Parts: sequence; structure tokens; C-alpha cells
Amino acid sequence: MALLQPTATAAAAEDGACDGDRTTWSRSAAFLWLFALIWVLLYVAHVALPLIQSGAAIISTAKFERLVSSTMFEPQDRVRVLFFGNSKALSGIRPLEFDSAFQPGVRSYNLGLPGEPHFLPILEDALRAGNVPTHVALTVAWDDDDKRRGLLSALQDDAAIGDALLPFRTFPRDVALFVFNSRLHLLREARVAAAERDTMVAQRGWYFIRGQSHFPGDSLPDDYELPTDHPNRFEARPIPRYSQDRDRLEHLAIRYGFEVLLVPSFLRKGEAAAPVPEDQARSSIVSSSARVRLIGPDYWVYPASSFSDPVHLNPPGASIYTRDLADLFRRSGIVD
Repeated sequence: MALLQPTATAAAAEDGACDGDRTTWSRSAAFLWLFALIWVLLYVAHVALPLIQSGAAIISTAKFERLVSSTMFEPQDRVRVLFFGNSKALSGIRPLEFDSAFQPGVRSYNLGLPGEPHFLPILEDALRAGNVPTHVALTVAWDDDDKRRGLLSALQDDAAIGDALLPFRTFPRDVALFVFNSRLHLLREARVAAAERDTMVAQRGWYFIRGQSHFPGDSLPDDYELPTDHPNRFEARPIPRYSQDRDRLEHLAIRYGFEVLLVPSFLRKGEAAAPVPEDQARSSIVSSSARVRLIGPDYWVYPASSFSDPVHLNPPGASIYTRDLADLFRRSGIVD
């Protein structure tokens, strides 16, 4: 009987270990189910409530889903221009006014994205939808990334991985900000956001960034300046000679038959020195491709009263910048 006691003890221990394993697996399964449920609920809420996002996200989403995915050009449009850039382009280029500077047959869109310098994804979406321009106008050149994009680089892109795994990752913060900013007038705030989005779409991508305007009449005072201004230094626009984005852009230009134009951006008077004429060295970087052309200076300078904040133009300033772009297109022989 004594000889059987260790065997019974070992069996009991084995049964206890099995129970422990089952408990661990049950808890793990319960955690995974709970995580999956929370993921689904947050994703559904994120998709079902598109207006509970930052203003920049609402504008970007609308440009992808409501502009480039629809029919942008008509058969009679002989000159079809897509403008790209960051929030300065978003707030500065008014396509309806640009088109009205010419005879019928010119149609343009402002596809500038707030806080997003990478323009290829939205351009490629437009091309896939059959919206082929005659000209792609860039206010900001391609980046200087000359690395081959592969699996390793994708695995090192934390932001892209986060967006892929948790597309709603900013949703809790967005909800908190939406409730705070609306002061509990949730429906009214949602209607305002929807109206601004719809106005942006109707304006073919132009959007006045009203939320950053804090001066009377949405206009900076004439003597406005910042400690970071350098009025005696020319602010040369970076134009990398080699870039994977440039290679992709030129490939698309050849495939679809459009021309790429680097056009001037704008700065506030006193922010930098007056622009200089384009020099041959910088022009040669661009003109190495028959599909890419630099027109005009790096930027134009406008008075502070044309700005609603230190960086972005107010509506009258945007009209002036748009008119200058139209004149440049005419002088460069792009539109007669």
C-alpha cells in the first residue's frame, strides 16, 4: 500500500497541472474574445461616426472618398490640373477661381492634404478611378527617400503598422475632444463639421482653416512677425535629385501621359527674403526628366494681412495666390 502512495500523489499532481493549463487557456481565450469584441465595437463606431474625427482627418477622408473616387473631369476638359501640397496648398488654391481665369475647358482640383506631404497615394487613387490629369502641379517637391521599399521597411514603419492594426486608434481621443469642443451640443457640432466638409467638396478641395484664425477679420496685422522669421535669408525649396517617390511619379507620368509641374508656394512678408529667379543648377535637377518642369520661383511673398494665421492664407489671400498661379500657367504656355 505504501508503494502505491507516490503513484497516487503523482497522478493528483498531474491532474492539478492539467486543471491549471485548462484555466490558463480559458483565461487566454476569454481575453482574446474580449479583445476581439472591443476591436469590433471600436471599428464599427469609427466607421459609423466619420464626423467624430479631427478636422484634418475629415478633410483627408473626404478627398479620398468623395473627390478622387468620383468622376472629376468631363470629355470637354482639355486642361485638367491636379494641385498637390500640404495644408498651405489646401488653404491657398481655389480651383473654381483658377478655372474662371481661362476660357471653358480648364478644370482643376485642390488635392492638398493637411499635415501630409505624401501625395502619391491620393494621386494613384485618382488615376485608378479614371481621373487622369494633363498636369500634376506640386507646391512641395517629392521627399528625399531613396531607399527601396520592401517588407523590411514596411515592418519598420510604426505609424503604418498602427493604422493597419488599429485604424480607430485615435477614436477615443477624438470623441473626448469632440465632446469638449462641442460643449455638449453634439448634433450641432456634427452638422457644422458636415457642412464644412460638403463645402470643401463643392469648392473642389479648397478649405479655409478657420479653426486656426484668431485675429479680427481673419487677417493678421500688417506688422505681424515671429522670432523665427529671417527676412534676409532666401528660403530655398528642397528638390532632391534622387527619390523613390520621384521615380514612381515619373513612371505614372509616362504611363498616363501627364506633365509634372513644380509651382511656387507662398510665404508671409518678413518670414524670408524675396524669392530669387530660378537658378540653372536647381532647374537641371528637375529638367533631367522630360515629364517634369519647374515654373516660377520657389515662392511668392504676400503681406501679413493676406494670412489668417502665421502659415495659412485667408480667403482673400487665397484668391490672390490663385490668380498668380493662373497668370503663371498662362505665361508658361500651359493654358492659352
